[in-house]
Amino acid sequence: MTLTNILPTRGGARVPAVGHQHAPISDPGMYLLRILVLISISSRATGDLFSKATKSRSDDLHNSVFDFIIVGGGTAGCVLASRLSAVPEWRVLLLESGDEENIDYDIPGVPTKDYRPILWNYKTERNAFSCISRPSGSCEIKTGKVLGGSTVVNNMKYTRGSKSDYDGWHNSAAAASLDWKFGNLLEFFKASEDNGDYDVLMNSHYHGRGGEMHVQRFKHVDRYMEVFTAAFGEMGLKNLDINANVPEAVVNNQFAIANNTRLSTNNAFLKPIRHRKNLVVKTGATVTKIVISKQEKSVEAVLYEYEKGKERPAYAKREVLLTAGAINNVKILHLSGIGPKAELKKLNITTIHDLPVGLNYQDQVTTGGLAFSINDVAPVSESQIIADFKTWFQSRSGHLASVGIGQVSAFVQLYENSKGPDVEYVLEGNFVRSDKFLLTNISVAVAEEHSLPISYYNLVNVYPVLLRPKSKGKVLLNKRNPKYGRPTIQANLLKENEDIETLVDSIDIALQLLDTKELKKAEIKFAPLDLFPCDRIKNRDQWNCIARHFTKAMSNPIGTCRMGDSKEDSVVDYELRVHGIERLRIVDASVMPTHVRGGIFAPTMMIAEKASRMLIKDWRESKNQFYNGR
Repeated sequence: MTLTNILPTRGGARVPAVGHQHAPISDPGMYLLRILVLISISSRATGDLFSKATKSRSDDLHNSVFDFIIVGGGTAGCVLASRLSAVPEWRVLLLESGDEENIDYDIPGVPTKDYRPILWNYKTERNAFSCISRPSGSCEIKTGKVLGGSTVVNNMKYTRGSKSDYDGWHNSAAAASLDWKFGNLLEFFKASEDNGDYDVLMNSHYHGRGGEMHVQRFKHVDRYMEVFTAAFGEMGLKNLDINANVPEAVVNNQFAIANNTRLSTNNAFLKPIRHRKNLVVKTGATVTKIVISKQEKSVEAVLYEYEKGKERPAYAKREVLLTAGAINNVKILHLSGIGPKAELKKLNITTIHDLPVGLNYQDQVTTGGLAFSINDVAPVSESQIIADFKTWFQSRSGHLASVGIGQVSAFVQLYENSKGPDVEYVLEGNFVRSDKFLLTNISVAVAEEHSLPISYYNLVNVYPVLLRPKSKGKVLLNKRNPKYGRPTIQANLLKENEDIETLVDSIDIALQLLDTKELKKAEIKFAPLDLFPCDRIKNRDQWNCIARHFTKAMSNPIGTCRMGDSKEDSVVDYELRVHGIERLRIVDASVMPTHVRGGIFAPTMMIAEKASRMLIKDWRESKNQFYNGR
């Protein structure tokens, strides 16, 4: 017997389904009673996963039944929780593995991506073509493990990608994919947006006001921002809005900030509505399994762990929404019996539905080893740093109220047949003690490691980021410890020869910066880095070697639950419903078939906005129901 076998009926007949999903349960009391019957019967008969709930009191059981369960309180999860809980009749549960966000993470100049307690610290598997000289021959993949997810640890940059990226998701054989063409997605980008720069906002076709996510440029502009902007200008790039579908630009980027403070999706969408009585948010809660009826292929509940070894169930009357990211989604689905049958069989996991979950893994990629040194920067004293922190906490101003040189980047179209930029030149400042320069060449690791806030810098790391890499990999469960071990990430970065060729081409262009009048006038030079084992190789072969040894993953993983019209090569349909499984959707960057030419922060918010609109449309009880998304 399953939950779906005992759903309430009307006049002796089963409640008809709404589209692909089961109809809502109109009588919560009856629903609870029937869950109790289910638990009693199933625990006596099989002693299955529900058996731990048999001793629960009825009020505890009532508190474990929700209309929607959102698995993952990250970028998409916070948006969904805000939108769905705006319908007062719906009870919403948001489960997040990490903890609450701390105000210290909101300081723009603080490099949160190095703070391990709020990160999923994953590593790629070793191979012979990338990350060779990184520790253990692996690249790190750092995503947020905190309420707000990666919006707490990312660079805050607001970039959407190009029109051609989204239009490329359209499949002419699938009419539903038309909804994912760029022209049909603009309203969902603008739904969240509150643009604070009036020169950008003048282009109302692309931008809007009134959303929860405030985006704008930092007010502070330092000398070297102007130098690098002018240097890219010498190379032919104009200062344009990259979110207005232009192929090339040097950009003083917009960021997700408000009052010089990081604005995560937690701060923007969740904190203002935490008072809603129909919204329950649980942190420190890691979902270990989605419970699915094998007979009806319908989701019934989730199991989540609040202490190691202690699990609780939560029951979904309408849908479970998976928003745990491209890596953790795979782990949860595989443990639940959804994934490639051959892989699940190796781990003795019963396959409920054979789908290509975990395949099509993609991440944007760059390389370390390309850095420029600035000679006339005064040393930073401890007293100055303390004073700057006090200034930020008192007035949200000062040195820590920006990301320094990181405000500038350049998008370049390398090849004529491209439909948008191929590479983004990301600039990242770092302060390296002058004695390290004097004693010896510094290592790539020292050049990248932040010992001070990123707004202090005498060295600029230049990262040419491949925005749409061709190489693809896969994510699998840990063979030794599937439940608690880190997933196996075979990222295959730079496996395709086209990727390494594009990366080396982009380095050639970056080096031309040193020949510009602006950088020469400012006496900015190539930093003395220790590039062993590539130090004795010359020219293009040397940079090929450097790229393979000092590969850097951008921690923007996508694609493992890609959307499409066939279960042979996709996991969800164009309404984000998992093929063959009822009442389960995936709503985050893992559904993206290919990368967009920018970060994944803004596109993930867009996906969540679109999904919330779908859910409200599918589950509203009558045409007369009024819904106000604000």
